[in-house]
Formats: sequence, structure tokens, C-alpha cells
Amino acid sequence: MKLRIYHWIVLLITISSLSCKKGLEEVPFSSLSTDNIFVDEAGLKKATYGVYHSWIASSWTGAFYRFVLSESGHRYATSGLHGATYFDPFYKFGNQPSDGVPSVVWSRGYQVVSRANSVIANADKAVSDPAVANVYKAEARFLRAYSYFNLVRNFGGVPVIDREITSLEQSDLIYGGRATTEETYNFIVEDLKFAEGNLPDKWTGADVGRISAGTAKAMLGKVYLHIAGKPLNKTEYFKMAADKLQEVVGAANEAKYNLGLIDDFADVFALNKERNKEILLSFGYFINAVSNNGSIFPFFLFPRGLVNNDEQTWFGLTYDFYQLFEPDDTRRDFTLVERYAFKGPDGDARTGDSIIYNPAEKHYINQRTGAIFGNGSVRAGLAYGKLARVARPSGASNTGYSTDLIELRFSDVLLCLAEALTEDGRPGDALPHLNRVRQRAHASLSIASGQAEMRAAVRLERRLELTGEFTTVYDIRRWGTLQEEIAAMTPDQIVNGDLNPYAPKYEIYPIPQAQIDANQNLEQTDVWK
Repeated sequence: MKLRIYHWIVLLITISSLSCKKGLEEVPFSSLSTDNIFVDEAGLKKATYGVYHSWIASSWTGAFYRFVLSESGHRYATSGLHGATYFDPFYKFGNQPSDGVPSVVWSRGYQVVSRANSVIANADKAVSDPAVANVYKAEARFLRAYSYFNLVRNFGGVPVIDREITSLEQSDLIYGGRATTEETYNFIVEDLKFAEGNLPDKWTGADVGRISAGTAKAMLGKVYLHIAGKPLNKTEYFKMAADKLQEVVGAANEAKYNLGLIDDFADVFALNKERNKEILLSFGYFINAVSNNGSIFPFFLFPRGLVNNDEQTWFGLTYDFYQLFEPDDTRRDFTLVERYAFKGPDGDARTGDSIIYNPAEKHYINQRTGAIFGNGSVRAGLAYGKLARVARPSGASNTGYSTDLIELRFSDVLLCLAEALTEDGRPGDALPHLNRVRQRAHASLSIASGQAEMRAAVRLERRLELTGEFTTVYDIRRWGTLQEEIAAMTPDQIVNGDLNPYAPKYEIYPIPQAQIDANQNLEQTDVWK
């Protein structure tokens, strides 16, 4: 479910922080103070919308760099047909604390936290009814929790800022040290528990897309699943995850929270179905005559000429991944672009040329000319295509696509539940949830039995269903299979072939050096020292 947050509203309600810490600074978009914003429910709602907007605001890098960190370090990741650029060095495990990508992700995460803390601190000032105020607090606490969930999966334990910063004297918050990984997760859990207990079951009318109790429950179940895996290995959380996820699965629960799978996999991502019941959490991009609040994802992921003539394709997936799908699986040719008709204007090819991937040469080939299409010096993978394949409007910038940023789908919930049941010793109960996902994709139904078979089947299904959706690297890390992933990689997946061997430090990203330089109490993760 998507929330459309119009740009002119956001300019009015963005609230600047007084923090001196570099990673927490925000740029004020107006001179309005919190005293002028939190005067009534209308102002409180606008401020809450500003927290949502933090996930996409200001620059495309915050969102796209999260994709880089979550999808580029595994056996099926490789260069796109125009080179690695933004994904190098992460997909070859050559990243360093000085790299700018993690620092951008860190800063954006704390921007969300800062705005959420302002809403939480001031909601009771804006409205006198505690029940009304708690709804807005719950939305803000969910968004704060989701920000910390991203931060802890990337960096381990991080500074936990649990209240609004209003004074330079709050040095314990501005220059806070790191909480442990477990303490960070505990904070996330408490926020999500508050959210599930104070949000409505579903929203209607213009409010459709705001976070509901069903979304909070589903996210809490997914968080429990991560706590059960590495590095915490608190296996009792598998049962807790299963119990929580079952609260939103099943006919009665799905009706209660307006959740479920839709019939066609490609329709999940269609622009005209962006608020469909399968999407539990997404952040809205849109572009029209008065707004250029668009997405960069198609520009950097689609192959050139799929919908426009200037896509750059910095990310690829190997042909081995393509072959994991059954031929009739409707996800295969939507997730990966194996062939397409070039859309002009004419440039690298002519309008209508067939561009087809050659797995032996690891290049796209223009079938009319027989020439390599793209960068001939790079052995590329297939382009990622799991987005609405709609051209941006004429004259729009390269961020001019209206494709939403989808963060949590119901199929992910079903597969999380199947995994939790499997690891809790109930693989037979897990199978129907796995097969709901496969049946929708027109894939053959799984006959896996026993814990080991079901574990393998669920893990494979997560790759087939969710690759590219901010899950892949985090799944690998919590499963403890990163060393196997790196061992399965080959030099021709990597530009210049310089793949680094496995080291324990690759189980986590380093704390950005820029943040350590700005905060003397912030220490680097031990394996990265």
C-alpha cells in the first residue's frame, strides 16, 4: 500500500534537527518551527507524512544505495551491460569504511529517525485525544523501527536515538556510542509492538497506504526471523516469528487486514495497481506536470532501450539465476530481461531491433547486426526488470519514473512464515504457504518434505520471488551462507576478475569512516578495525 505524499506539502513540514553530528544533520526546507507545525491534527498529519517522505526525499542516492547494499553481494550478482560503477566494490567484496555508499545509507536512516522522533515527541501537543495521538506516534515508531532494522542489518549495533534532539546540550544523543546488535533489535521490537497495538487494522479512502496494524505485525514477524538467525542465533524466535506471522495469514486474517496475493505477478508492480493488497509497505514516487518526485531505479536497472533510449544498467544477474526458474514460471521473464525489442529513438540500435542475451558470450547481442550491445569489455549479466515497464514522460529527467519503492509484500510474509515453521520443526505446516507463492507464479508445486528439504526449498523460493527487493544479502547473512556464496562465484562475474576471498568482515558492512570522524564515541566494528 502506497502513500502519495505531494511535494508541496513536504516542503511545509520538513523539520530540521539541531544535531551537530554530521550523520544526523537535516537541511531545513522552511523556517517553520515545531511550535508552528504541531498546533493541530492537520499539522501533525503533515509532519507524519514527512517521515514517510524521508525514505525517498532529497536525493535518489539514499534509496538506490540501499539497493546496492542489499542486493549486490551474492553468487548471482554481476555487472550490468554498462559496467559496475555504483555496485563496485560491493558485489566483489572490496568495500572499505571510506566508501560513500554506506555513509549515505547511514545518514538517510538517521534522517528518518530524527523526523520520527519529532512526531513522537510532539503528537500530544497537537491533539488532546491520546487515542488519536497514539495513531500518529505508532506510524512514526514503525518508520523509526524500520529505519533501525535497515541500519542493524547493514552495520550491526548502532547508536539508538530514542527521543527528539532539541538542544546542543544533548550530547548523549548527538555523540552517542553504539548499542549492541541485540539492544538495537530490542528497540525495534518495542517500537513495532507499540505500532501493532495502536494502528487501525486497515485504512480507507485517501488514507489507504498509511501503515496499518497488519503491516506492523508482518514486519515484527520478519524482525523475529532475523533475530533467530545469525548473528544473534536466538532460535526460540523462530516460533515467535511463526506465531506473529500467522496473525496476518489465513482467510479471516487476510480479510481483516486487507492482505493477500493478487493473481498476476507482473500486476503487483503495475503503476495502475500500486495500492494492491499484496503490498504491505511502499513509498510513493510519482511524476506529473507539477512534480518531479520520481524514481531512479528503472534508469539504473533496465537495459538501454527497454522503455527509453538512455537507461544505464549498472547491475546484472547471472544466467545461472535465470535457469533456476522453470520455463513456465511467470516471474522469470519479468524479473530478468533476457530479450526485448529496442525502443528508440535510434541510437545504440534501431527502433524494433531484437536485443537478446547470449549466455555463452555473456553479452546482449543486437540480432540485426550481430554486434555486442552495450559495453563489450564487460562480461555482463541479465538486466533486472521487476518494475513497471513504462517510459518516463517526454522531457523528464532520469529520475522521472513513477515506479514505487516496494519494501514488503505479502509473498515475503508467506515465505517468512514458511521458513519460521520449518525451522521450528513444522515443515509440513510450511509447505502450503510455500506453494501459495509457487502456484501464483505458475510454477510446479513443491513436494519437499522434512526440515532439510523444506529449508532448501524456502531459501530458493525467496531468491526466485524476492530478488531485487532489499532482501537477498540480509537473507544470506542471517542464514550463515555467505562463505558458500562467495565460493560459488567465478572471476568472470567481476569486472577485471578481482574477486576477494571470503573473510568474516564481509558478514557486515563497516561503520562509515565519516561517521566515526564526526563522533569520537562511535567505534568501528571489531572485524573491520
